[in-house]
Amino acid sequence: MKFKDKNIRDIIDRLKHHYELFVNNQFIKYYLHDFNIQKHDWLDIEDLIDFNKYYEAEGYDLNELYNQILTFSSFLLKIKNEILPRMKSEAAFRVMKMSADNKILFEMTLDNLPENIKIFYDILIGLFINVKKMDRNLNGIENMLYLKLPYMREIEKKLNV
Repeated sequence: MKFKDKNIRDIIDRLKHHYELFVNNQFIKYYLHDFNIQKHDWLDIEDLIDFNKYYEAEGYDLNELYNQILTFSSFLLKIKNEILPRMKSEAAFRVMKMSADNKILFEMTLDNLPENIKIFYDILIGLFINVKKMDRNLNGIENMLYLKLPYMREIEKKLNV
């Protein structure tokens, strides 16, 4: 079911802005290249953050949004559980080879990574909550798509909601 909602559009815009800053960081990008994530998951993430291109013409699809939220929450969990620990464990070795400027930038990236992950979670939780509200408004409480999709508990567990 297609729908339009300015609040959801604005949340996706915030997610896109934060995502673009995050993935374009030279140190994050280095780790993302070795990141074990399926191509279709990368495509889901890109589709979510670029969804607003098609918003005016097509609107949003509830099923797609739920699926993309699941994929993005898995992405965040991998960053939190794989990239952050790897960056920390390699930090001493990596900074030895860096210029003074890059050393400062790397340390700032590493120090700010937990907060950046938290910002992602906050935005994604807001998106999830607003999509559920829209689902309830469109389908009624008894017929919500949320109640029919088997992976909703997985999303809630990954987002800790």
